Amino acid sequence: MPPLPGDRGVPGLGVARALWPVIGGLVWSVGVTLAGYGLGSVVPNVDRYLLPVIAAVVIVSLIPHGLELLHSRRRPPRHTAASTDGQAR
Repeated sequence: MPPLPGDRGVPGLGVARALWPVIGGLVWSVGVTLAGYGLGSVVPNVDRYLLPVIAAVVIVSLIPHGLELLHSRRRPPRHTAASTDGQAR
C-alpha cells in the first residue's frame, strides 16, 4: 500500500497501513526461500547456473536504460521558456 493515501489524510487506513507491507514482506521472503529450496533440490549443481542467470537478469534489466540513453542522445534538445530568452549558458 503506497504511503500517499496516509499522507493525504484518507480515512480508514489505520492498522492496514502497517500490516499489508509486513504481510507482503513475509510472503515474499518465505516464497523466495521456498522457491530456492525447491530449485536446489530439483536442479543438480544449481550453483553452476546461478551466476550466469543473475548476470543475464542484470543485463536484461539494463537494456531499457541503455535504449533510453541512445534515444535521448538522438533527440533534439527541448526548448524551454528559460532557454529561449536568448542568453547563452
